[in-house]
Amino acid sequence: MHNKTNNKISAAFIEEHRERVNRENLERLWKLEALDCLFTEVKDDPEDFHRLWMRPLLASGLTFESALAILIEGRFHPN
Repeated sequence: MHNKTNNKISAAFIEEHRERVNRENLERLWKLEALDCLFTEVKDDPEDFHRLWMRPLLASGLTFESALAILIEGRFHPN
């Protein structure tokens, strides 16, 4: 009986872990897609992108990575 309970707990843990990993992978893919869209949009004028979007975020004290993460998140949840 004890072994069956452990097996059920292990199976539930494995399934939960698998779902979390899949969710994290999907989120990573969405972020890469958003980043690709962002870079595609600004490829013709990267200076304007930096001046209008990145510089204000960096001036507010964010790191480059944090500023970029905010812009990526904005692709998922615009205004």
